[in-house]
Amino acid sequence: MHNKEIRNIKKSFRFTQYEWSLIEKKCKIANITPTQYFQQIAIRGKTAKKNCIKEQKIYMGQIAMIGNNINQIARQLNSNKKVDFWMLQLLLKIETNLNRKCL
Repeated sequence: MHNKEIRNIKKSFRFTQYEWSLIEKKCKIANITPTQYFQQIAIRGKTAKKNCIKEQKIYMGQIAMIGNNINQIARQLNSNKKVDFWMLQLLLKIETNLNRKCL
């Protein structure tokens, strides 16, 4: 699109609360506005992520903590000791979070 073109066509869309929350999350990750998000999706079929290094560091830190928790649980299991209730809860939380992030 040329810089001198004026965007004079306005459209509105309807979303469920869940759909809108997903869109907002994607906009936050890509560091763009919803308008920019829809323009990029419509024209390019994908968004160009901006400043994702910060988000990547956050996710890598979270993954490292999850790995640490799993290692602690594995150590406990391998020591033939009883597994505490909190360990089972932690495993369920990890599984739930991973499913939520990956699906």
